[in-house]
Amino acid sequence: MHPSTLCGRWRHAGGSALGYPHRMATPDETPRPGDLYFGFEAYQTFSDNDLREVLRTAMVVFDTNVLLNLYRYNAETRASIVDVLTALGDRFWVPHQVMEEFWRNRERALVDPLGQIQQTVEELEKLRSSAVDQLRMWVNRAVVSKADEAQVEAEINEAFASAAELLKGLIDETSVQRARSTQNDPVLSLLEPVLAGRVGAAMSSETYATAVKEGKRRVEAGEPPGFADIAKAARGGEGPSGDYLVWEQTLIEATARALPVVLVTGDVKRDWWRFEGGNARGPRVELAREMKSRSGQRLYFLRPDKLLEIADAVAVSVRPGSVEDIERTTRIEDEGAKERSHGGWTIEALEVLLRRLNYEAPVQEATIRFACQNDGYVSRDDVYRLGEYDPLRQLKGFTRPVNRIVQQLRDTRTVPEDAADVLVPVYEEGKHGFGWVDGFRVPAEVVQLLRE
Repeated sequence: MHPSTLCGRWRHAGGSALGYPHRMATPDETPRPGDLYFGFEAYQTFSDNDLREVLRTAMVVFDTNVLLNLYRYNAETRASIVDVLTALGDRFWVPHQVMEEFWRNRERALVDPLGQIQQTVEELEKLRSSAVDQLRMWVNRAVVSKADEAQVEAEINEAFASAAELLKGLIDETSVQRARSTQNDPVLSLLEPVLAGRVGAAMSSETYATAVKEGKRRVEAGEPPGFADIAKAARGGEGPSGDYLVWEQTLIEATARALPVVLVTGDVKRDWWRFEGGNARGPRVELAREMKSRSGQRLYFLRPDKLLEIADAVAVSVRPGSVEDIERTTRIEDEGAKERSHGGWTIEALEVLLRRLNYEAPVQEATIRFACQNDGYVSRDDVYRLGEYDPLRQLKGFTRPVNRIVQQLRDTRTVPEDAADVLVPVYEEGKHGFGWVDGFRVPAEVVQLLRE
């Protein structure tokens, strides 16, 4: 099922095979006490036609990532989104916290395409160098003249150079740098008229402080939303409470307007979405119930590509290719978010690591797998048993082959530079650095990835 499938209203059609009459329900009807979905609305799913009905009446709220992604979409996609916002009129609304985050991250999003292209060019250069090395290794084993080798190498170099130049020409760097000025930013020019009068007011200092405190409490307690941003806890400002501030401001506005809420977000995080079988189904049950309790309204989630798919509900004809453009950008972001949530690691990268360890350091590979079956920890005694080591042997340097391969994976960009170390020694108290290891720990995010 598509991740943007939403929780919705109870709908029945026709009659029961048992002869009991079925009550027809519309998407705007709230289940009553005793109904199947009363108190369980978050589990209900909707057809696209049902979503169109909701889009015609609901308050539509944009998350920060959707606004920032306007810098990553092509011009036609941007125009399609702005057309939808214009058609929504006063039902389109942006929390004040979203604008705070937008302005903080605007310039980074502006230059992000340049960085991505430069990174791709660097990757191409590594591939070119590797291809030339492979050619030379083959030439050493085959009867090939130096002239033939030089010709093939020249063609390889020319092909990679041509591809790099084509990539660099995709984005006008001068225009991107000019857009740093708000007067020359085409995205701001599009947003300014549709955001006029549609941005929420800032919280009072007292209300803000209370909300930040509640946001931090939820992060620590693992309550939605925001606990997926626990890594922001050490940062200044509201830190990990940013998501909760967006949520609280949306609750307040929904209460004031007495309208159902459609939150459009490109993020698929477990502190916002309800997952079934690894797929995002709709808002978390806790959030849907909190929205209902606080405002009396229903809560719906949409991905931006789904918003454009049903844009005909507000009489907008989406430009060709816009949905595909958003899907491509979203897919790349989902992959990046998944890597970040697992300490920078992917299943594929871990397979490479474990495969190499199995050949070069099988005891270390067995240690990692054993730890992943035991909440991420393996004791010194277990390592001795796995390796059939002499009891007098020290374990100093045990992680060296693991760290060497991990660093090679970082150097080749198989994993990011800040990817978590996979096997970390745990020392006896007061013995750090002298080889007296109590055991080893595998980071929780790596354990989770291997289990999944």
